[in-house]
Amino acid sequence: MARVKIFAAKYGIWILIIIFSLAYGVWSVNRQNRFQTDAVDLAIFDQPLWHYSRLEAPLSTIKYNTFPGANILGDHFHPLIIPLAFLYRIWNDVRILLIAQDILAVLSVLPIYLLAKKRVGWLFALSLSFAYLAFIGFQTAIDYDFHEVTAGVGIVAWAVYFLMEEKFKPFYFFMILGFLLKEDIPLIFAGFGLFAMLKQRRLKEGLFTLLVSLLAFFVITGYTIPYFKHDSFGYEELDPRIGKTTLDLVKRSVTDPLLVANIFFLPPVKYKTMLNLIGSFSFLPFLDPLSLIPVLPNFVGRFLTGLPQRWLIRYQYNIVLTPLLAMGSIYGLAVLEKVLKRTGRSGWFPKSVYLFSGLLILIPAVQTIRTNSPFLRILNPASYAPEPRFSLDYKLLSMIPSDPNVSVMAQSTFVPHLSHRHQIYRYEGWVVAAHKPDYILMSADEGSDPPYGREVLLGIIKDLSKNPNYNILYYDGVRLLMKKKG
Repeated sequence: MARVKIFAAKYGIWILIIIFSLAYGVWSVNRQNRFQTDAVDLAIFDQPLWHYSRLEAPLSTIKYNTFPGANILGDHFHPLIIPLAFLYRIWNDVRILLIAQDILAVLSVLPIYLLAKKRVGWLFALSLSFAYLAFIGFQTAIDYDFHEVTAGVGIVAWAVYFLMEEKFKPFYFFMILGFLLKEDIPLIFAGFGLFAMLKQRRLKEGLFTLLVSLLAFFVITGYTIPYFKHDSFGYEELDPRIGKTTLDLVKRSVTDPLLVANIFFLPPVKYKTMLNLIGSFSFLPFLDPLSLIPVLPNFVGRFLTGLPQRWLIRYQYNIVLTPLLAMGSIYGLAVLEKVLKRTGRSGWFPKSVYLFSGLLILIPAVQTIRTNSPFLRILNPASYAPEPRFSLDYKLLSMIPSDPNVSVMAQSTFVPHLSHRHQIYRYEGWVVAAHKPDYILMSADEGSDPPYGREVLLGIIKDLSKNPNYNILYYDGVRLLMKKKG
């Protein structure tokens, strides 16, 4: 038993990292191979990164179905992902992007493990690391194509590490990296600033972090993104009862705080999502409410909007919470230890560590089953079984030249297989007349975004097949591949 403990303490974290990297990496590649990825949000990153790899401007014909396309930095500000583009020099395939994202995301657990091991012990650290990697927000982000914050969540995790260690010089380094990761990350760091002021009593460092972060947010959203977009920032989607901008939110919070609170927690799906997320970490962050300060910008940005998809556990919106809730778990356990000492029950703390270590393994497993989270599919062999139609899909894809100057319009699920070119459009009815793409590829057997039903797709495909400007290369009533005449 002693040898097992020594082995687990020394190598356990690396075993977890290897297991989850393999599981998530294989799953992401499998989704791409089975046409389960989409133009949004995989090809919309892949095409600009392909441009970066060729030292070209990061234009996206996918974003608005326009040519030469929108500069993707006018959609979200994420220059930090540029180094990933040069992976295409190793393997010119979108799957290398998915693999890199998953490895980087899993490695982000390391600073959290180091903190927990130092402050509590190796057993709790391993359990917390498992909860981190199995967190439903982590799973759903991996299951939803590619996102800059998923790949870069390690920046937030290492910022947590240096903040908790009160080493502010390296913390500021990761703060700057965070500003370059996505435009809303500065708000997370503003939360770190408030945390440093209120929890750590580091007024100077906290105030500096708060002010610089808020300045960065307003500069990026007010000037940088509009510069590339040639229009105003497009993602301040507040509930109409609050207003349109962040300044409207501040005003409404002062003039009608009850309305803002009501919108924040209701309908019930909102507070249920909050409880599910915090509950995934055994509700430990509730033991130290100040540790939840950095979580608030994420919650405000989601639950005060009028967009129901942001109120859910699904999609990529929760992964940035993973290191924040893990931090809250460490602080929460520290509060429990202090309470037990004050009440003369210090002997209960080791038992509490065992209890919460067990819960941190049990609860993510229960949450995964209860919410039908992606790991159920990852562990299901049927998810990897080949289907006969895929061979035909790949045959049709192979008939489209890889020449980047050949333009293509395709159903959205095919777009990530065709996005290393200057003109790639996802299907919309007006695109054929507007851009006259060289090739058109559609299938009623595969998914689409916007989501068209099978019967609707069959009708679209039939109508497209009658276009006199195109030769039909393949048509079986379900799939269609056409080439422009001339």
